[in-house]
Amino acid sequence: MSKVTNEARQTNRPAGKQLSPLKRFFMEPYSSAVVAIVLLLAVFSISTDSFLSQYNLFNLSRTASIYAFIAAAQLMVAVIGGMNLAVGAVGSLSTVLMGEMMQNYGWGTVPTVIVTILVGGICGVINGFLINKLKLQPFVITLAMSFVYNGISVGISHGMPYELNEGFDALGRQQVGPTSMLFILMVIMVVVLLIFFRYLRVGRDVLAVGGNATAAALSGIKVDRVNILCNTASCMFAAIAALLWASRSGSATSTTGSDWMLYSFAICAIGGIRLNGGNFTAIGFFCGAWILTMIRNGLTMMNVDIYYEQAFLGVIILLAVSLESLRLKMAEQMK
Repeated sequence: MSKVTNEARQTNRPAGKQLSPLKRFFMEPYSSAVVAIVLLLAVFSISTDSFLSQYNLFNLSRTASIYAFIAAAQLMVAVIGGMNLAVGAVGSLSTVLMGEMMQNYGWGTVPTVIVTILVGGICGVINGFLINKLKLQPFVITLAMSFVYNGISVGISHGMPYELNEGFDALGRQQVGPTSMLFILMVIMVVVLLIFFRYLRVGRDVLAVGGNATAAALSGIKVDRVNILCNTASCMFAAIAALLWASRSGSATSTTGSDWMLYSFAICAIGGIRLNGGNFTAIGFFCGAWILTMIRNGLTMMNVDIYYEQAFLGVIILLAVSLESLRLKMAEQMK
């Protein structure tokens, strides 16, 4: 049997039939996100002269980077077919604890950052443990825990803002060449996630659980451990996002994270990451954060009423999910 026939059988296509580069690109889960970025760049750069200014691109890079960390919190449970409705609540609690340690206890920046991330991890362990032991849907557990974490946050702070250590905002406002330090951190995070899911066994186990938990368990993967690991990582990313958010804004308040749940789902959906689990695309994830940021920024520069912003975002999420579903159906027909 010839080599061509073997390859054709492996790809479920007749021998000699090769997909064009355009069709191969279309079959990638990140294709919709890449096309969306190109279209948005064209529309907003034509609509307003200041969209591509160096100052605006610098601000876009900072905002997109923080959104990427917020989305990473949802990503870590979405890949196993779960969800974390407590992303924003963990961000709020992390921000308040950070403010308490800095303002009221005089802690330095480094120990505060370490403890804040550890507290986020503890929240994730609690979420994962309850999901495993109570055998309830992540929707129910994380929704309930979001009220708990928010209640603790507001109870501690009484809604009052905190003063942060001098120089803490340097990270969120630092410029590196034409871009920001936050953007550098975003790129590092995406690369780490790519290595984790593609080259590490634990990352492949996570994707296997998301693809089919029953089959993963039969193959020897500890599904409960994977569940706790992903929930822990999810809340740790939320805590990191809270630190970066406070560094960028220069303040710490309990209102931090109030709209993070919407953003976290939106970026994953726009980036071609299936919310029922089993896949990860680094390019799509990266593009998703930029698309959301560009839409919010572009609508503001075009003087669109900000009170309709969530309506626009809701429509965008619906379109992203619908287009991805259509792309999957068409990709199956091309095979």
